[in-house]
Amino acid sequence: MFIRKSEKKGIITLGILTMALFVLPRTIHKSECPVFLIPYSRLSDTTQTVSPKPLVIELNSADSTALVSIRGIGPYYASKILRYREQLGGFHATRQLKEMKFQYLNNIDSLLPHFSVNPALIRKKELDTMSFKSVLHHPYLVYEDVQLIFNAKRKYGKINYSILESQKVLPLFKLKKIKPYFK
Repeated sequence: MFIRKSEKKGIITLGILTMALFVLPRTIHKSECPVFLIPYSRLSDTTQTVSPKPLVIELNSADSTALVSIRGIGPYYASKILRYREQLGGFHATRQLKEMKFQYLNNIDSLLPHFSVNPALIRKKELDTMSFKSVLHHPYLVYEDVQLIFNAKRKYGKINYSILESQKVLPLFKLKKIKPYFK
């Protein structure tokens, strides 16, 4: 295959133009030589993609409007998160969102960076003043657990978290789970 003289000149010209437009602006600083056709700043913007910081929402103080601003969370999921927060008394970790059933949201892990938690906003409840039904309403306790708690209340006269822990009324894993929510 032979290349004609005019084709050879065209290839060389095309190579020089390519270097002048794309390679040299990246190597020469903008302030040193501002005569290039494509500004250095535009070239650097196209080659480097800067991802925006994700919007971070504090779960214990967020309202439904703030939750809906996160891509993937609609009004239904926002109200579901708020109801779960109310049942718990507040979130102590973002991973607690994984405990909820999100039927159409496949990957809740991808949303976790958008949330933060302030454990100081958790509303701790006094076991001694709560009714059987209100304690049973807590998502981490089942009927048998609440029965054990109220049996201990009858036995010791009053009940709080420290009595549950010292008397080993509930299994250790259950005690760790409810610790942030009861005084």
